[in-house]
Amino acid sequence: MKKLIGIILAAVLLAGVFVLVLVTRNNNSGPDTEKQAARTIIPDADAASGEETSNLQEILTYDELQVKPLIVLEPDEIFVQALTVDLNKDETPDQICAVKKSTRPEIYLVPGIQNPITGVYTRLESVPTAITQTRTFIFYSMDVIGDRNYAIVCSGLTDDIIQVLSVFRPEIREGKTFLQSVAEIQSDGSITIQENSRSSAYNLGLTSGDSFPIISLNSDPAAPQSLDQIERTYRWNRISGRYELASEREIKGKKIESVLLIQLRNGNINAFEDFLDGLWYITSAAPDSRYLFFDNAKNELVFYTGETEEIFARDSISPRRNGVYMVTHNETIASIRRLMDIELAGTDEIRMKVHEDVQLKIGVGSNWDGTYRKMQNTAAMPVNESTRLLSQVRQIIDVSQEEWISAAGQTIILSNNAYTLNRTTGSETGRCALLSVQGRPVFQFKPDSANGKSTFYLVDAGSKMEKGETIQTLTLSEVSISMNTILFEGSPALTFLRKI
Repeated sequence: MKKLIGIILAAVLLAGVFVLVLVTRNNNSGPDTEKQAARTIIPDADAASGEETSNLQEILTYDELQVKPLIVLEPDEIFVQALTVDLNKDETPDQICAVKKSTRPEIYLVPGIQNPITGVYTRLESVPTAITQTRTFIFYSMDVIGDRNYAIVCSGLTDDIIQVLSVFRPEIREGKTFLQSVAEIQSDGSITIQENSRSSAYNLGLTSGDSFPIISLNSDPAAPQSLDQIERTYRWNRISGRYELASEREIKGKKIESVLLIQLRNGNINAFEDFLDGLWYITSAAPDSRYLFFDNAKNELVFYTGETEEIFARDSISPRRNGVYMVTHNETIASIRRLMDIELAGTDEIRMKVHEDVQLKIGVGSNWDGTYRKMQNTAAMPVNESTRLLSQVRQIIDVSQEEWISAAGQTIILSNNAYTLNRTTGSETGRCALLSVQGRPVFQFKPDSANGKSTFYLVDAGSKMEKGETIQTLTLSEVSISMNTILFEGSPALTFLRKI
C-alpha cells in the first residue's frame, strides 16, 4: 500500500513539473510576452513651452534611475514615468505607465495588470490627464479617501502654467479593472492635499479613516492688482463618488504696488530671479532654523538647516501669476526632484510650497513649506555695494582653478562648487557655496565626511601687480552666522596667495 501511494505521488509530481515546463515554454515563446524597452526621452509635443524643448538630455537625467515600463507601449507612445501599485487587490504588483502620445499634448496613464502565475502584463484602457508639461509631472499612490484603497494622484502644469491635480481610483466592475477619475482640480496657484491624522484603528487596519480634503489657492478676479486669493476646499462626497467643492473663503494679501509684480504678470521672470538671488530664512513655525540660498550664478538652490545641507540644480522655471514654478533635482541623487511653487508674499517675503518627488512616497507634505524672508542686505536688485563685493570675489576666484598657497604651507583648491583644503593635519574635501550675509561675502564649506558640519568663512579677496605678475590674495576668517549678525570665532585668519 505504501509503495502504491509513493508511486501515485511521484506520478503527480512529474505531471506537475511537465505542466510547469510546458506553460513556461509557451509564455516565453508567445508574442504577448515581449516587453518593450524603456525610452527615457522627453517628447517634442511640448513645443508650446520653451523650457520644455531645451536641453532634453539634461531634463530627464534622473529618469535612468526610475522604474522601467513592463507594459507593452504603442508605437506612438513615449515613456515618461512608471508607478508600481496593486490595482486589482490580488497581492501582485501591477504597473501604471505615464506616456506622451505623438499626436496629443496631454499625458496619459496606461495601467497594466500582472498575471500572478505567468508574470505577463495585460494592458488596460488608458486615461488622459490635463497635464501637458512633462518636466513638471509627478504621480504617486495614497489612500486619500480613507477606505484603504490606494488612489493614484497626479500633479503638474499645463502649457498655460495652470496647476493641475487629478485623482484616479482603481475600480473593478464585472471582473474588469479600470481607473475612475474622482477629482480634477485646476488653479493658477498651488493645490495641496491636506493630510490629517487618522485613528489608531485605521492604522491597525481595523476601520476606515477620514478622507483628506484638497485645498487650492486661486487669484481673486475681483482684485487683479493685489495679492488677494480665493481658497477653495474640496471634500469627498461618498454619494456622488467624487471630490466636490465644499467651501470658499477670501484670503487678504498685502497690497504691493511694485514694478516686480507688474513684470511678473507680464511673463518676465528675469526680475523675479534676481529678486530670489541670495539667502532666505523661514519665518513660519518650524522645529529648527531653515535657510534657502538661491545661487543664480551657479543655477543652484541650497537647502540648509544647520545640521544638513542639500544642493539642488535648477532644471526649469516658469512664471506664475504672483511667482514662479521651479523644477529642481538633487545633485547627489538625481532621481530626487523638488518642484516648488514660489509666490511673492511681500516686498521681502516669499511663500513656498514644495512637492517632493520620490519613488517611495510616504506623504505629500514637505518640511520646506512656509513663508521665507530675505536676509537683510542680501537683496540682489538693485545693484548695490553688497552685490558688487560678491561679484568681485566671484571674478577673482573663477579666473583660475589653480591652487592657493598660504605662508604656512596650507593649500586650497576651489573648482566647480567643490573645495580641497590641505592642512598639516590632513586633507579635507567637500562642497562650497559663496553666500552674501549682511551684505558681506561668506564662504560655506561642507565636508564630504558623514559627520562633517558646515564651516563659514568671511571672505576678502583682491589682486595686485608685483614685478609684472598678478598676485591674488584670498583671506578666510572663520565666523558663525545668524539672521542678524556675523560673529568671528576667534581663530586666526587664513591668507592664501597665487600667481596668475
